Amino acid sequence: MALVSEVVGERLLAWGVGRVYGSPGQGADPLIEAFRRGGGRPDFVQPRHGEAAAFMACAHAKFTGLPGCCLAPSGPGAVQLLGGLYDARLDHQPVLALVGSEPSAGSAAHRRPAAHMERIFADVAEYCEPVTRPERAAGVIDRALRAAVSRRGVAVVLLPADLLDEEAPRPGESVEAGTSRPRPLPEAAELHRAARLLNEADKVALVVGQGASAAGQQIVRAAELLGAGIAKTVLGRDVVADDLPFVAGCVGRYGTPAAERMLRECDTVVLVGTTFPPGEWLRDPAGTRCVAVNDDATALVPSGPGDVRLLGDARATLEELLPHLRPKEGRRWRAAVETWVREWDARRRAEARQHFGHLINPATVVEELSDRLPDGALLTADAGASTAWWARNLRLRHGMRASLSGTFAAMGSGVPYAVAARLAHPDRPVIAFVGDGAFQMNGLAEMVTVKDRLEQPAGSPPLVFCVFNNRDRAQATWDRRAATGNPRLLGTSSVPDVPYAEYARLLGLHGIRCERPGKIAESWDAALAADGPVVLEFLVDAETEPPTIRAPGHAAERAGRLRALLGGRRR
Repeated sequence: MALVSEVVGERLLAWGVGRVYGSPGQGADPLIEAFRRGGGRPDFVQPRHGEAAAFMACAHAKFTGLPGCCLAPSGPGAVQLLGGLYDARLDHQPVLALVGSEPSAGSAAHRRPAAHMERIFADVAEYCEPVTRPERAAGVIDRALRAAVSRRGVAVVLLPADLLDEEAPRPGESVEAGTSRPRPLPEAAELHRAARLLNEADKVALVVGQGASAAGQQIVRAAELLGAGIAKTVLGRDVVADDLPFVAGCVGRYGTPAAERMLRECDTVVLVGTTFPPGEWLRDPAGTRCVAVNDDATALVPSGPGDVRLLGDARATLEELLPHLRPKEGRRWRAAVETWVREWDARRRAEARQHFGHLINPATVVEELSDRLPDGALLTADAGASTAWWARNLRLRHGMRASLSGTFAAMGSGVPYAVAARLAHPDRPVIAFVGDGAFQMNGLAEMVTVKDRLEQPAGSPPLVFCVFNNRDRAQATWDRRAATGNPRLLGTSSVPDVPYAEYARLLGLHGIRCERPGKIAESWDAALAADGPVVLEFLVDAETEPPTIRAPGHAAERAGRLRALLGGRRR
């Protein structure tokens, strides 16, 4: 026999959940104490806010491939989890939320009013179940984690405070736990249909997302056989390296001109592990064929009469498909893609050398880091203008990892992502890109967590929080400008000026502030060489428009009016 709180901790460890992010309080304290009695296993990490805890759990799942876990007391603490849990749900990450609930015993008259937990989590969770009796605790945890892993989503377990200190039987040795998922394969007839379509195509473009994270080698091999170019979604940034000559960069709003042109000119598009909607970007959506490789039967992918859907695991499906692909004899399409990539590389570097007086071009900040990225780096970005530079100007090499709040695009996620990445991989460099608006949301507070948990011995890999200080919610500002044709929206997007580097030094961290273009390179060198976490603050030009791309025909009139109004400056 053991206490219910101890059984919960043991089941988490059995499933490979070695870290829990959360807040103390009713329904949570007995678990935290049980973790402490167990020698810090699972490791309990206390961020400054519940939303950050859920973001960290989601990032843990992304950077480890294992379920993330967050913990909150009942009432307001539980509600705070929702932002990070929606991030996990929409990016299809397995996350377990342990939520305290009101005591199961006693009359309703003696309970304080509380939010209805099951209703609150009904939309975000794939699975939600309360523990009603001590002997059911282990089974509920197992079912919740099995649901989170198999459905790639959020599971919630409600834990009445009084039950956690009661005794419960430990599950027998026959009860298995694990995080393996089946690797489904499409039917042979569909594989042959897809191979025939691709072998007959002349201009193939591959678009890869996070669902193809284990299929990088197979994707490159397919591109070689088909003479194809490769583009990536922002969530699939690290699937293949950017230094391959036929990798055109990101697609979509934060895409590159090379990737945009490749989609516009192709006659066949292959979607691997993504639901990116190519039709919005194609010149002839009706005449362009599509092959979609995805293991989610509910995923929204093109399904026209000539399209092929391969329902299966990306890596396993490509392994089966590759032997049926014939090498392309003519390489004109591949040569065209590589030309567009070279032209974009030259343009990107030229744009990053442009500065307006003494103001820093944010593109230069990212370009200078690209040339200095340490091997094996883990990179995160927050939502906002910084994402545009992160997606377009950062050049990832093989072995690097990168992620962000991709579908939900939640502000305030960048710093928690970086904290979770470093805790999961203390031997790897971690670099986060954060706008000043997002940093003020929760980054300033989470620097306390960084000070508390992430100070490491001299010689540890770099941990850098790069803050773009432009005193403006830049992405929102430019979106509103495009929508209204108004070049000035004072009061709606301005951000108070805060000395971020000085604040870091006040906490005992390293703080570096760069105010001039000529100091960017040496500022990065100093940050990457520092012993301990660094807040690296760049004063960047708020009038430099984030380089977003709109799908053809979307808001063209408004964009043209805006360019005329602003004189086309600083793009």
